Amino acid sequence: MLDEVLESWPNRPLGQIIYLYLDARYEKVRMDGQIRDAAVLIASGLNPEGKRLILGISVSLSEQELHWREFLQSLVERGFKDV
Repeated sequence: MLDEVLESWPNRPLGQIIYLYLDARYEKVRMDGQIRDAAVLIASGLNPEGKRLILGISVSLSEQELHWREFLQSLVERGFKDV
């Protein structure tokens, strides 16, 4: 049951969001036996009822513009628009 919820979460429809917050933080990750810094992009927002929601999370080795664009495009594909 938990696996089904976790698999569906990143693909769920977003609905109306009235405020959007974007943030990035760096976390240490192990890749190929080495410790590296990875950028964790986080999008959160407020719905019309004032409830704060985590809209999406993405991990990459950097905060390059391409990574942000792909991350935001994935939100648009899930119904995000008109903040």
